[in-house]
Order: sequence, then structure tokens, then C-alpha cells
Amino acid sequence: MSTPNSPTTKKIRGKRRVCFVFDRWEGRAGAELQLLVLLRHIDRERIEPFVLLLHGSDELIPELPNCPVYCLNMSGLRSLSIFAKAWELRQFFKRNKIDIVQALVIDNSWLTFVACVGRGSGVKKIFGFRVDMGFWITPMQARIGKFAHRFLVDKVIANAEACKKSIVEQENVRPENIFVVPNLIETGRYADIPTWTAENAQKPRRVGIVGNLKPVKGTDVFIDAAKIVLEKHPDAQFELAGTGEMGHYQSQIERLGITQNVRLLGSLSDIPAFLSTLDVAVLSSRSEGLPNAIMEYMAAGRPCVVTDVGGCGELIRHGQNGLLVPPENPSALAEGIVDLLEHPDRAEQFATAARMDISEKYEASVLANRWCEIYERGFCNSPPKAPSLDNKRDMI
Repeated sequence: MSTPNSPTTKKIRGKRRVCFVFDRWEGRAGAELQLLVLLRHIDRERIEPFVLLLHGSDELIPELPNCPVYCLNMSGLRSLSIFAKAWELRQFFKRNKIDIVQALVIDNSWLTFVACVGRGSGVKKIFGFRVDMGFWITPMQARIGKFAHRFLVDKVIANAEACKKSIVEQENVRPENIFVVPNLIETGRYADIPTWTAENAQKPRRVGIVGNLKPVKGTDVFIDAAKIVLEKHPDAQFELAGTGEMGHYQSQIERLGITQNVRLLGSLSDIPAFLSTLDVAVLSSRSEGLPNAIMEYMAAGRPCVVTDVGGCGELIRHGQNGLLVPPENPSALAEGIVDLLEHPDRAEQFATAARMDISEKYEASVLANRWCEIYERGFCNSPPKAPSLDNKRDMI
């Protein structure tokens, strides 16, 4: 990876230099996937991007065209090296004349650290980010978040109205300081996949899910639902694409006696190809923001059954382009799956409507322009008063 340590080129008039900050790079999912798509479509005449990793390795980051990547290699916020790292980060911001810091971190302690250093480095605007319902928020995280959003952060970008509501309620962010920008998707990646129809249904029928295998994703709920569906459709096949606690969930599958019908596939490099094999696509999460998985299902023209959490209802219109079911309810999830398996005409209608909705509302080339507009509009307001970097309490 390239690092922006060479002499900085002269700043181009009219461009905003935006530094996207991660605590670590987790792979090609979530916020990382969204940034990769954004960088491919954002107008480089308006935005000059940089990527900064606070800790962890940059080995997982793919080559980013015309976007330098810098690793701060921090060991943690309680390390004795924190002030040396703060100075290094300050120098990075100043050397590269960063106008905007776009924090893509979850932990509010990291947000506060980055924002404090940014304020002391001449960064003009600090943007926060919310892409979930804050299920991880502890009382301490909420207090830190309230401090950061009151004194340090100018604006927040949320990917769903539900996420906007959650940060208002949990961290007292003013609604007028939050922009809602849905996730971007490159629908062209799915153009070669025919929309699901009763005529091209698989035999045996295949039901699948894309997502990390962990409790918040409701992996156990999906497996329990599979057991129920198999009582009516014993030849149906269930497949889970994603990594995580595979041993734990394989044990659940074996305990339920459904090993012949349920498979854990692990990480897949070609998600569109996997989706093209499904008759029903499922999301069983206990909490979500605006899931990339549902958007991928819709772009691939698959009939969907998803839990009604977070922003899922902003994508799926129940009974029009898919089915919404309550979370934590394997029976309701199974009922939705059986409904689509037994009513192919309805499933076909949902698949067609879903594909049309996603192409009309969430195309990356259109939404990337929204990010440019938000960053440009952000310069209309003066920044909040920043606490002094000399006060360690301000650093949290």
C-alpha cells in the first residue's frame, strides 16, 4: 500500500480533501464495502480521498486507485504511546491539508480521539457515521458519544432513517445535523443474473443467506427456521455464505439432525454467482442498519424474506417487493419462506419489484454525488467550539 509520506502536491482549488478513517479494516463487507464502491464512483474533481487505519494491518485492503492509505499502527487508546500517535496523526492531517475527516469507526472513544486531533490540526469539518441501531452501545459509550457529537463532530451521515433515529435517541445528536444517505450498490454486477421466475426455479428448491455467522445476524434463528421448513419441504436445501462461529452453528445443525439439507459455505468470492442459485434469499438479523445483503438480494432479482429490524423496512415493502417478519421468531421466518416456496407467482412478483426498486433508488453512480453535495454543503456552517488538546479529559 502506498503511504502519503512524500511531499504533498499543491492543493487543487475547489476540491475537498477527505480522509476516511477506520479503526481497522475488517474485509469487503459493511462500511469497507461501501467505501470501495464510493471510491469507484465519487467525482475526483470535487473530492480527493485518503484512507487512514488507526490500528490493524492494511494487508486486507485492496489496491485503491488514486487513494493513498496510511496506517497509524496504534496499539490502543490506553497505551503510553497515545500522545506520540496523536502527534503523528496531527502531522498527517496537516501535511496532507485534510479538509474533512469522515470517521467510519464504531467505538465512540476512537471517534473522540480522531476528532480531537483533527480539531487541533486545522481540519475544517468532522463527520461521524451511523450504520446500525447502536445495539453495542453501553452507558459509557453513550456518554462519550454525547460529548463527541456536542463539542467535536459537525455532522453525521446515517444510512437509514432508523439509524438516524437511534443516534438521536442514544447520543442526543440534533436531527438537523444528520444526513441520511442510503448504501450504494453497483447493480451492473448483477446484470447477467436473470430475475427469479417460477420457470427458472431450482430443483430441489434452494434457500440462502449472506452474512457473518454470529448472534446479531440471527444465524441460529435461520437454522431453527430451516428445521421447521424441512418438515413441509424435506428436499429443500439451505446454504449460509459467510464466516464467523462456524463450529458453533455446525453443532446446532447436527443437533437438529439436518446436516443433509443445511450447509455452511464459509467466505465466497463471488456473491452474485451464489445468489443466482437461490429461490429464496433470507435475512434473519436481530439488529441491522441498512443491510448490504438485502440490497444484493434485490439487485439479483431474488424473492426475499427478512426480519423487520432497523432499516430493513426501508428496503422491503411488505407484500409488495418481499416479506417482513418479526425478529427472534423462527416460526414466523419459516412461515415466510414456505409462503414463497408454495406461491411461486407471488415470489416472482416480489423479485421483479425488488429489482426495479433497487435500480431506481440505490445505484452507486447516483448516490455518490450525494456524498459530494453533503461535504460541500458542510462548509456552510461554522464548526463547534473544540476542547483543548492539552486537557487529557477532553481526549477521553
